[in-house]
Amino acid sequence: MEYVIKGYEPADALRYFEEISAIPRGSKNEQAVAQYVYDFAKDLGLEARIDTTYWNVVVKKPASPGCEDKPAVMIQGHLDMVCEKNAGTAHDFEKDPLDLYIEDGLLKARGTTLGADNGQAVAYMMALLARNDLVHPPLECVFTSMEEIGLLGALQVDTSDLHSKYMLNVDCGPEGTVFVSCAGGLLQEISKKVRWEKAGGDTVSLQVRGLLGGHSAAMIDHEMGNSIKVMGRILHGIQKQMEVHIVSLSGGSKMNAIPRESDAVITVPAGQGDKAIEIASHIAATAKAELAASDGGLYLQCEKAGAAERQMSLADSRQIIEFIFLVKNGVYTMSMEMPGLVVCSSNLGVATTDDTGVHLTDFIRSSDPTIRDHLDDEIRSLAQLLDIEIAPADPMPGWKYEAESPLRQLFMKLYKEQTGKEMVAVATHGGLECGILKDKMPDLDIIAFGPTADGAHTPDESLDLASFERTWNLILATLKALAEQ
Repeated sequence: MEYVIKGYEPADALRYFEEISAIPRGSKNEQAVAQYVYDFAKDLGLEARIDTTYWNVVVKKPASPGCEDKPAVMIQGHLDMVCEKNAGTAHDFEKDPLDLYIEDGLLKARGTTLGADNGQAVAYMMALLARNDLVHPPLECVFTSMEEIGLLGALQVDTSDLHSKYMLNVDCGPEGTVFVSCAGGLLQEISKKVRWEKAGGDTVSLQVRGLLGGHSAAMIDHEMGNSIKVMGRILHGIQKQMEVHIVSLSGGSKMNAIPRESDAVITVPAGQGDKAIEIASHIAATAKAELAASDGGLYLQCEKAGAAERQMSLADSRQIIEFIFLVKNGVYTMSMEMPGLVVCSSNLGVATTDDTGVHLTDFIRSSDPTIRDHLDDEIRSLAQLLDIEIAPADPMPGWKYEAESPLRQLFMKLYKEQTGKEMVAVATHGGLECGILKDKMPDLDIIAFGPTADGAHTPDESLDLASFERTWNLILATLKALAEQ
């Protein structure tokens, strides 16, 4: 193939990046790239295995001479990429190679995502496997699948024959930061079966609008308004002064997004519609004032509506309203070890109504499994008191911050020696594959890092090639130091 990247180092890793960029590798379409990596390893004479159900690949490389007795190191990244393109871009992610180009030292793809997330890790690992001039401990390279749609490959990867003491995840960034913790997750599917009856009284339509929303990991501690919770507060306030029957309730669209909008249609006793609107407007104004510094665009559209055909029973309506009003939402606990780190949170992300009743989706994030389980128990206990069901669910493991990490201390020391700068240790309240692998291999000492790459998951994605080289050199220095200590 004709290579685009010339004059940049490491030339071999960048060549491998170009080769995988010629292979379509969107989530659930990793078979070809997984086979490519597996064949690459076998051609090198290395021990390798491939999972032909989930398309995870594991490759082992013996230590360099004299380092055979050193603890093994896992290098880890994912094979899949997010497939996004600009309007008007003629690209088929099922069959077309990416069209790479370089602009001002940044590697990009014309009109599409670049796939540096996480092609950078794949390219680094392939270069480590192929080179014979490096000093390193035994290496266990783990290439996972379907990371972008829920860490699905990592959940299924077989670690029974892996023995690494250290793990380098190369799916974070920018350069100069090292990730030290991530949240796990627990999805709560909540439902309330209701008894429908003929509607009566005044019908009122309520629409919560104007909130900013945001990702429920990155923005959960920014005091953003949650439209479903605001609606619950409004309905609770009306319910304190009159009977309320729910006709319909909806809001949000994704479990991992703070909902921006919420709609409800209710009935109240005949002649009480105007008072219900007055109460709702007052509560909305109060909430708007409370959110003035963080999410002050909140407003309520509220009016009488045409007569409804059916309504939920008074008891069912009351239980649904009280659950939404009382359920924990937002930050639950903060770390006292790492300032600014959210340890545990919940996001009431989706509300829908169908013929069976009301359905809610709540997503708990936590880097600490015991705190996660405690919050889960609190919410389930509340649901039980209100005759609301929550389906059983398996949690997604998190990666708890560890104050003592010899690998992190070494990595940060080497970074300062190479650059003269202090590396910043950060934690994410989002999910990483690190949490799953830590759960499978509890004794792993883990760091997550990467070169500077901007615009992930968008057609503006770019990879800083100078940063790619510096990060490569840092990886080599870290492996050499682990082999010689």
